[in-house]
Parts: sequence; structure tokens; C-alpha cells
Amino acid sequence: MTQLDSFDKPDSAPRSRSAFWEALYGAIDPQLWIELRCIHPLTGEVKRLWAHPHKSSPVFAKADALNREGYAIYFAPCPRTRQKGDADSAALLPALWVDLDCDDDPAQREQALSRLHAFTPAPSLILDSGGGWHAYYLLTEPLPLTDHTTRQRAAALLKGLSAALGADPEYVKSVASLMRLPETVNTKPERKGARVQIRECNPGHRYPVAAFAWLEPSLPSRTPAMIDRSSWNDGHTPLPQVTLAYLAHGASNGSRNQALFAAACQFRDAAYPQPEAETQLIPRYLADGGDETPAVREREARATITSAYQRTPRDPLPQSPSLSSGILPSEGLSQVDTLVSQFTNSGARREHPTAAQVAAAVSTCASLDPIQWAVERKRIKSVCGEDYRLSDLDRMYRQAQRDVMRTQGGTGMPASERYLEVEGGMVYERQTERGLLKQGVAAWTAQVREWISQVNDEGQAEHVMRLDLRHTGRAMTLDVPSELFGDANALQRFIAAQAGGIYTVRAGMSKHLVPAILALSGEPPQRTTYRFVGWTQRDGKWVYVSPQVSISAQGYLAQPPEVELEPRLHDYGLSQASWEAGLNAFLNMGAVLPTRLAPTLLAFALLPVVQRFFPAAAPRPAVHLVGTSGSGKSEIAALLSSFYGTFTRDTPPAQWGDTVNTVETLGHALADALYWVDDYKTCYADERAFTRFLQSYSRSMGRGRLTREAKLRPERPCRGLLLSTGETTIEGEASVISRMLVLEIPPWEQRDPGGKALAQAERVRDHIAAFTAHFAAWVASWVDSGQLVKELAKGFESSVQGYRDKLNAVLGRRANSGRMIQNWAVLVTVYRLLRQFLEAQGAEEALPPWQDAIVQTVQAVQQERAGQVFMDTLGQLLASGQVMFATDMRHPETPPPGTTLIGYLEGEYLYLLPDVTYLAVNRVQALKFSAAAIGAQLKEEGWLIPGTNTLTVQRRIQGITTRFWQLKVSCLAGETVSEG
Repeated sequence: MTQLDSFDKPDSAPRSRSAFWEALYGAIDPQLWIELRCIHPLTGEVKRLWAHPHKSSPVFAKADALNREGYAIYFAPCPRTRQKGDADSAALLPALWVDLDCDDDPAQREQALSRLHAFTPAPSLILDSGGGWHAYYLLTEPLPLTDHTTRQRAAALLKGLSAALGADPEYVKSVASLMRLPETVNTKPERKGARVQIRECNPGHRYPVAAFAWLEPSLPSRTPAMIDRSSWNDGHTPLPQVTLAYLAHGASNGSRNQALFAAACQFRDAAYPQPEAETQLIPRYLADGGDETPAVREREARATITSAYQRTPRDPLPQSPSLSSGILPSEGLSQVDTLVSQFTNSGARREHPTAAQVAAAVSTCASLDPIQWAVERKRIKSVCGEDYRLSDLDRMYRQAQRDVMRTQGGTGMPASERYLEVEGGMVYERQTERGLLKQGVAAWTAQVREWISQVNDEGQAEHVMRLDLRHTGRAMTLDVPSELFGDANALQRFIAAQAGGIYTVRAGMSKHLVPAILALSGEPPQRTTYRFVGWTQRDGKWVYVSPQVSISAQGYLAQPPEVELEPRLHDYGLSQASWEAGLNAFLNMGAVLPTRLAPTLLAFALLPVVQRFFPAAAPRPAVHLVGTSGSGKSEIAALLSSFYGTFTRDTPPAQWGDTVNTVETLGHALADALYWVDDYKTCYADERAFTRFLQSYSRSMGRGRLTREAKLRPERPCRGLLLSTGETTIEGEASVISRMLVLEIPPWEQRDPGGKALAQAERVRDHIAAFTAHFAAWVASWVDSGQLVKELAKGFESSVQGYRDKLNAVLGRRANSGRMIQNWAVLVTVYRLLRQFLEAQGAEEALPPWQDAIVQTVQAVQQERAGQVFMDTLGQLLASGQVMFATDMRHPETPPPGTTLIGYLEGEYLYLLPDVTYLAVNRVQALKFSAAAIGAQLKEEGWLIPGTNTLTVQRRIQGITTRFWQLKVSCLAGETVSEG
């Protein structure tokens, strides 16, 4: 490809370049000037074009024409007040930019692009320059360049950004710098006609100048005139050992310029004049050699030293510990000279210094750097003979240095590191040998407002840190699980996910996030809360806790513990009122309930208070109120829920329109309370999820989940006693129906014409929860005495046996529903306990006589069994003539058109073709079981007569051996059997 081949490609410049231009200059003064500089890479010829920001099309056309002639097209990102290209003419800084030159190396390109994507904040614009990447960071408000100070600040920001990203410093020197214009060809011969293309354009990514403040060099703590020159007689502070080593040994190839610049900075910081620094540094630089001529290298050295001296001096590096303690290097050398001269002689007999003399000489060398010590160690070893090895002298040298450090450390040195809040951000500050180092941790601040310990009903605590986050005028509060403070990366992800992407941490500073937050928070106040409603033990006694009101066997607690629930559960909480007020509310509420269902509903409403004290074998029943719209089922559910708070028909804690996971999680906090979930509809309550939820609910199991590390999460099962409402219920699931009592609510007008009873109950609704409080106090006294658990176990066992006998007498063999028996046994046991409580209060007449519907509910469950559904549907198909039985197995009748032959009638038996019959029934009624499962249920009911080893028997039909289900004719329960 030639350098101009790119112009033959379809040009998308008007669209892409205009978007780039609009992002940079869309909101600036239209009277400012933008410079386009056209430079020929071979001849060096320069042509300047000028355009107003919003009238650039004609100038772009000229620039594109020059680009086709081989000119490279650049533009100045900073608009000008006049048509001059110097820095003094720059009007404002609309963005920060960097140029990453990759030398046509694909690996370098990938690394540079990765650095851009990993850097925070993210670039607004990224251009492929043909030889590298240009990145722009758009500013929310352009920075006005009104004077030399602001221009210097802008230049410092550009240089800081360049250094942070490892960009080309030659292209970010000042606000007068140039960058390549998008959608032009890079005409350098080595670029082979590469086109400058916009790779990423996100004009919405704009940042305040303060977001880049950490890139500016720290202000010096004192001016050059204030530098302490009293440490040395020549007026200079001492040079660091690294600079002395450079003067002695030079630098390796590849790092010579960097080493020279660093040494010049140390000369500057030590208050050496520039001429004196040049006198010592230039010969050293020339001695290192190089490919250039000596004259060129000398000019480079002078330019580098001048660049270092143009920068603001820093504090000199801290002195060696021995210097601050008063020991100078010359003193150590003098001590060694004395030792060596004393014990060096030419006589036949040679004496050696004592251990004390050697130790004294070594201790004076503590100020020497390792290179100087290596020289002096050899001299000391020469007079010590075989008594000391070099390792012994090294150990003494290190101990002398530690002694000096300890002596200095006891003089009250400041802490080596700390965290500060600076201009709305968190900053890490550390004292190093090069001076005070400051690094930005984040452009926002966070402080722990309080430390919350959330206690569950088993006394176990989960800790939560409540954080106050602030970012450029925004403030929000976040509850963070304390375990995230042990993983800085997890904490950073959590904050960004919950608070937004602006709450990110500087690149490489994640490890400082947690200590910065804790350091800025001081000692946060700590408080303990309960995250549930129900029973817990305090000081060995049972207490029922709820928001605002808690109660024990001794009555209401004067200082109840704090209870915090989810916002959706804010209506929960017992009320504090007299026994008379609570009893009156109980009576008025009972008058609203359907007479036939009132005892069952009252027993279920107060079951949560005693559920945890039942035997482990006792089930956790659920109640589902079914009724047409306007029957008052939601009103009844609200009244029953008011035993545990203040509810109305329009304030259910949850509804089946929520996800099942939400329903389950909300119910977890209601450990010993009623949990009302309103409005079941098959249109949005998925039957599979509903079935899974009911089965998990009855087993007190939560949904199993794994953590990111493939470990089991703690389960959060629904612990509230489920009270559901709806116009329908799930059908064809006997296992679900057996776990919940489905009670049909009659129309409202049939039981409370005019709503008088409801109006009376409304006036005392707030006191219903007071009745529960008094009942809970009575229960607590029984539990504390150890009597309640035994009483409930005995009553439950007798109730189970009583109901089993009743069902056997009424339904006989078909009374096969142990779960339903246990559900009703639990309720009648609670009813008896409630009667005992009212008798103790002298108000036994307040409780209506017991009535149950166990026979009806068991029959309803039987009707939902797969075998019964199968036979009922089969009877309907026979009655409609869609299927038929033949009466002659040898010469079966031919079925009429539209009728399916499903089996044969012979004497007292029906012979069904299993698969044919299953398909016929399944077309009318969707079956949730396989044909084999239905056959097993028919066998269990006694309707199917199995073969020797299988459910089927064999018969010959027209000479063909065929398998059938053999059923008794009576299984159709009197349905007319079509004989064709």
C-alpha cells in the first residue's frame, strides 16, 4: 500500500470527524480559533489553517486536499484567542490528552490499549493514530487559561497524565501541543498510509478538573530559600548515596538519561547551583559513552540538567540515621584509620585489636553506604587476623545501623503513613527516602457512620457497616456486609454495583480502600439490632420481639431491643394496650369472619406464637383463602395479619406477582408471625416455582444457592406462617393442596350485609396486636416453666389419632392423607391452647365453638390425585362419545368416525390400552404424571388388578398378544360405558 492508497477507500470523515469535533468544541465560544497545522514529513514545509469551531467544513476540505499531497494534518486541541500558535494565545483547555507511541509493535499496541481501558477515569475518545493511540478525557467545564499560572497547571496535568499512562512526553509539553486530526492519513513513510481513525467515541464521559488533581505534582512544603543549609560547612545539604554512587560508577546503557535527570534533581534539591551541578554531572555523563559525538552528548546533558533545574525544588532526601545522630562519614573513616595505623607494623610479632576496639570502629561506620563499608570492612579485617570473619563484621555493621535507627526512632518521628481527606477525595500519604509521597486512593470519600450487629433468633450476629459515600456534591448511604472489608476487590465491586460506576478506585490503589475508609471513620458507634419478628432468649428467658414493642412472661419490656425489618415489612409490630382493649378488638374481629371458618382462621392466626414449640414431626400448614372478587378475602387476610401489626386490604407484605425468591426472602424475617401473600393468579404465578416454594416452605428449607467460590450460601427459608389469597388455586397437584388448607370464602353480603361488623372492627383494628402481646406473655410463662412443650406434644398426638379415626369411619380405606390429618391436628391443638388462655382470663365465651372441614379438604386432595383425575376425565370422554370400549376381543367392533377405541369390556372388568388411553385423556386434561405413575396410583386405590410382575396383563386380540390395564368396572363410579 502506498501512503495515499487510503484515499481510495470510502470516506466516513464527515460523520466521524464531526462527532469528534462536536464532542471537543460543541459548547465553546464560536469566536475562538482552532489551528490546523499541515507539515510535510519529507520537506518539513509547514502550512497553517485557521477555523472557527462551528465553521470548520471549508478548512477541513483544504486540509484533506493537503493531506492527499502528502502533508500530515495536526490540530491544536486548545482553542486560541487569536491566530497565533503559541501557548500565550491558548484560551481554554477542553480536554486532557495523551499520545501513546507503539513503534509499530502489535504487542505494544495491545499493552497500551489495555492501559487505557484499565485507567480510571475511562477515556472519552480513543483514536488509532497509525503508530499508536491518542486518548482524550473530556472536561465537564473547559478550564480557562487566563494567565501563566493556569497554563502551567494545565501543562502539569497533561504531563502527569502522560506519566501515569506511560505516554509520549514530547506531545504533551504545553497547551500549545498538536495532535493528529481524525480521518486523515498518517503520511510518515514508515506508517504505510495508515489512516487516523476514531476507535471509541463516548462524549458522555466527561469529568471535572478535580478528578485529575492527583496528577499534579505536590506543592513543596518550603521554598528553595527556606532549605536548611546548616548541615554542612559548604552550605549544601548532603547528597543521597544513590547520587554519590552514580557519580562514582555512572549508569548502564538504556538508563543514562534517566539517571542524569535524577541526579540533577538531587543536586537541585540539595541547593547546589546549576553551574556547580554541571561541573560534576556533565563529565560523568560523557564518561558513560554513547553513539553520539561528545559535543552532542554535552548539549543533551546541559539540556537535561536545565530541565531539572526549571522544576520546583523538593525537600532534600532524609539524612542517613547516623548523620542525624551526629556521626559524620569522616568521623567513621578517621576511627578506622586510627585502628589500622595502631595495629599495623613490620615487626615479627603482630598484635590484634580487642573486641571492644573493633566494635567501636565498626559502630562509627554505621553512616557509610554498602559500597563504602565494603572498603572499610576490608581494612578492618586486615588488622583483626583470623579472630573475625567478614560475616562477623557485617553483622556488627548491621547491628550498629539498627542501634542508630532505634535511637532516632525514640525522638518522636512522625507516623510513616496515613490517610487524609483532600478536596473531596481520599489520599494516601507516606514518608519515603525521597520525601513525602502522596497518592490518590479515590476521587470520593467514605466513612463508617455506624457498626450494626444484626442478631438472629438463635443469638448469632451478622455485622453490617453503614457507609456514608460522598462524590462531587452527591451523597448516599450504603449498608455493606462486614466480610467485604476483608476483600478490597469485593468491596470495590459491591460499592460500584450499589452506588454507581463513579465510585471507583484509582488504578493500583485497591489495597488502600479499606484502610482509608477505616482511618477516616475513627471509632464508629456500634449498635445491636434484631432482624426478625418472633421469639428469642435473653438472659435465659423467652422474649417475643417486634418493632417498638417486645414482651416476656413479666409483660411489656421497658427498654425493648431495636428491631429493623425490610421496608416492605414496616407494618409489623405488636401494640401496647390493656387486656380489655385487646379482648374487645378480638371479639369485634371474630364477628367479621365467616361463622363456619372462624375457629379455624383464629387458630391459624395465633399458630405462629406457638409453632416453634410444637414437636418436630408437626407440619407447618399454610392457608389459602379462595373467593370471587369482592368476597372480602383480602379484608379477612388483613384482619388476621393485624394480630402482628397494622394492616389494611391494600397493604399486603407481599403478593404472588413478586418473584418467588422475593416472597421467600421477605418471609425469612417473620420467624414467628403470620405472612400474608396476596392475589394468586396463574397468569403470573408460575406453577413450577409455586410448587417448589410450597414444598420448601413445608420443610423449612430455603432455595439452595452457591457462592462465587462454589460453596453453599446460608439458606434463608420462608419462616412466616403463610396466609395466601386468590380467586383460584393450583390444580392437579395433590402434593401442594395437601400442604395448604384451601378455604372458600362466601360472598361478603351473605355474612355481613352493609359491612356493619367490618366498620366496628376497623375502629379497634390497632388493638388486635395487643391481644397477641398478652397471649405471647402467657405462652412465655408456660415455656419458661417447661410445661408448654409437653402440653403441645400430648395434644398434637391425641388430635392426630382422633382425626385418623374420624376419617377411617367416614371415608374408610380412601382416608389416605396423613399430611392433612397433621395440619388439622396442629390447628385444633392451638384452638385448645387458646381456649385455656381465655379461660384463665375469664373470657372463654369470646372463642366460637370448634368447627373443621377435614373431610371436605381430604376429599378435595383425593380429587386432585393423578389417578382420580385420570378416571374422571376418562368418564367424561366416554360420556361424550369421543372414546369407546369394544365388547368382543375376538371380533371387536369398528369404532365410528371420530371415536377412539381405548379398550375392551368383558364381564366385570375393563381392559384399557394404557398408552392409547393416556394420550386420549392427556389431550383433554394435561397430566403431570407418566402413564406408569398413573397406573401405580390406580393400583394403590385398588382399581387396577396388576399382572404377576407388572401393572399390565396380556390378552390376545385378533391373534395378537397385547398388554392391558385390567380395571374393575366399578372404578368408573356409575358412569355409562359405551359398548360401541
